[in-house]
Amino acid sequence: METLQFFNKVDVLHHLINPNDVVLDVGFWGQGITWESEQWPHKLLRNRAKEVWGIDIVYDASVIPEPDRYRYKQAAAEDFSFDKKFDVVFAGDLIEHLVNPGLFLDNVRRHLAPGGRLIMTTPNAFNLYVMAGKLTREEPPINPDHTFYFNRRTIKVLLEKCNFEVKTFGFMFTLGYKHKESLKKKCLNLLNRVLRTWTPKFDETLVIVASPK
Repeated sequence: METLQFFNKVDVLHHLINPNDVVLDVGFWGQGITWESEQWPHKLLRNRAKEVWGIDIVYDASVIPEPDRYRYKQAAAEDFSFDKKFDVVFAGDLIEHLVNPGLFLDNVRRHLAPGGRLIMTTPNAFNLYVMAGKLTREEPPINPDHTFYFNRRTIKVLLEKCNFEVKTFGFMFTLGYKHKESLKKKCLNLLNRVLRTWTPKFDETLVIVASPK
């Protein structure tokens, strides 16, 4: 199976989303930036795909353009329902927050059109920053809301147990969000830029494309 390399989510969505796709963005709200930002993944999807729908457990409906508000629902990833099938379900940095990822995947499968695909990004459990953190402290720093961390093997096993087949694996170098980085993080970024000329396996994020069996 080919392993793809991506720089950021702009790169991911440009390569994996087709202009004629009807997309459901699960957990579309927030992700560290606002509706006005050109780097917001949901806005990138809206600019790329034919039609975009969305769910999240909380969002501000007032900022969504009024003609499109009917396409959005307040719902959990494990328990949403649309009378519609989608070409793509996109879950950007979502599955690591869930309590029941299997229920989420079952729900995704019910909402995919024939030939549809699930596109996910999730932190790489063995990225360079986590490994360096494990060397310098008892536990590396993590997002306090995360419940899971995956590598290629474990996410593949989970998907297969939920009747999905992995079509593509990839690695993404950076989330692309603007934030202040420590000197240590900047040095690790430089090191990883060198390492990824040989292997992307130390990149920050996994990218997975899967389809129902």
